[in-house]
Amino acid sequence: MLFEIFNENWAQTFSSLEDIMWFLILYLIFLFVMAIFLKIALSLFSGARHTDFGAVFLTSFVITIIYALTFLFLSSASWVTWVIVLIVAWLIISARHHTGLFGAIAVTIIAFILYVIVAILLGILLGVTLIILPF
Repeated sequence: MLFEIFNENWAQTFSSLEDIMWFLILYLIFLFVMAIFLKIALSLFSGARHTDFGAVFLTSFVITIIYALTFLFLSSASWVTWVIVLIVAWLIISARHHTGLFGAIAVTIIAFILYVIVAILLGILLGVTLIILPF
């Protein structure tokens, strides 16, 4: 039962060069979007350090690498995967920007709320669905 959380077919994830290129394109888009919203959320905290875009981009880069590796080797449908990624992301944000653990959680929540608001507004503006909310 414990070993059911591991993704046994991770080697077949990238079966062609096209799959690798699409993964890299989506990764870069995710990285840039994450850096923008993390920068905005960190700017709301007065005690946060290293809030210039370069430092935030580096933090986002490390977090997206953790996302990619975790979801590559573990099953993406597992709640254990999400818990591991969130805790590691909070620890990285807390350590790099001196926000504390609860500050890192608040920064993550604010960044997610900003993402949802922008995705809904862009979806309305463009007439497409960019995010599907569970409610």
